[in-house]
Amino acid sequence: MSVFIRPKTQASAVTCFTPGTAITTLTGKHPVETLRPGMRVLTRDRGFQPVIWSGRRCLEAHDLAASPDLCPVLIRKGALGSSLPERDLVVSPRHRMLTTAPEHRALTGETEALIEARALLGQPGITRVAPSRLCYVHLAFDHHEIILSENTWSESFHIGPATALTLLSDQQSQVLKAFPCPEGQTLARTCVDTAA
Repeated sequence: MSVFIRPKTQASAVTCFTPGTAITTLTGKHPVETLRPGMRVLTRDRGFQPVIWSGRRCLEAHDLAASPDLCPVLIRKGALGSSLPERDLVVSPRHRMLTTAPEHRALTGETEALIEARALLGQPGITRVAPSRLCYVHLAFDHHEIILSENTWSESFHIGPATALTLLSDQQSQVLKAFPCPEGQTLARTCVDTAA
């Protein structure tokens, strides 16, 4: 697997949480699937921001068998150090986690970067799982944000030309209505991405 740096202005991959993931909001931690537009979520850069769009995509066994690269990554409780995440966290393979690791600082020249969950595979407590069925949940804000999921900083859904095409057609319409800017959002941080 090779590593490359994605500048903040480039399009991004589809990133999603799975149901049950606790997201920190103005009123405490709530399962991601219960969040709706207007609810305020804690962001690293802008304090509490309202959810603008939430979506869900469910995949059946045949979908996952046809595209095993869609199978999620399990990050076990404490696998990221300092007892983080607080509970097991399951995210899409291209979902990005905030990193301050020295090797990522050296690559990006910045104190913080975002790294794909699949790039963490092989580290203790981080594995790919193959469920028979799963749903992915998306949360989008006015800006690409870094939010607390299981008390660990990770990214929100990134609105961009490439990501919009991966959504179901009714979701594409919703996203285009909520985010009419064709060039999409600037990434919250430089990304350390992987090419399988």
